[in-house]
Amino acid sequence: MSLLNKKALITGVSGGIGKAIARKFAEEGADAVLNFHSRGEEAQELAIEIESGGRVAHRFKADVRVEEQVRSMVDETVKVLGGLDILVNNAGVLRKTPLTEMGVKDWDDVMDVNAKGPFLCSLYAGRYMIEQGGGTIVNVSSIAALNPEIYMGAYSVSKAAVNMLTEVMAVEWAGYNVRVNSVCPGPVDTPMIRQAFETPELLEARLDAIPMHRMSTPEDVAKVVTWLASDDSSMITGEHLVVDGGSARSMYYLVNKLGEKS
Repeated sequence: MSLLNKKALITGVSGGIGKAIARKFAEEGADAVLNFHSRGEEAQELAIEIESGGRVAHRFKADVRVEEQVRSMVDETVKVLGGLDILVNNAGVLRKTPLTEMGVKDWDDVMDVNAKGPFLCSLYAGRYMIEQGGGTIVNVSSIAALNPEIYMGAYSVSKAAVNMLTEVMAVEWAGYNVRVNSVCPGPVDTPMIRQAFETPELLEARLDAIPMHRMSTPEDVAKVVTWLASDDSSMITGEHLVVDGGSARSMYYLVNKLGEKS
């Protein structure tokens, strides 16, 4: 069990990726505080499921955009679990809007949850990890950080900010034995992605652009997050691991696919 007796805080557990990470952490022996902002019933069901398997799963409602709530959440994690070894910044939102039609409120919502949230959580968790002599932070980013995701407004910008935040923290905190990495999934089979590609035609077109011709599952992402959180990756920091079936490398693949259809 690669995370045996590790103490973790995972944000955004009500969604598909967050649930899969929480389950995988429990399977690998970690106890965790499970953060949610809405959909509390789903978080409760997840906590009951995990605790029935013998691990601690303590729910905590907090808005990652609000500093005082984040501070309380980290304090509660340390109190309930007796420490904090791993932070997973998974909470995120997506708004599908061309930039010319995007309102400032939607921009602020995306940037606040996707970029400010990881900053605040990492700030308070990182201070504790530095004081205790080490820890690991994994940020759930996106291949949209590496390639512009058009018509997603602020999403690509927010995820690019997460990747740079990852690198800055990794370099600043390496001397304190705090590792910071990000995972960059491509399309993951969750309700969020089906909201983004809302018609069967759009969804099939997105699948056509993935050389492996399937979306990742939340479990695919959870396995990589777990590896980065474990001591098996003890010399890796400041990196962005892409989990996308070749999607981000698919330009020439797409050229040939388009040629076949012409």
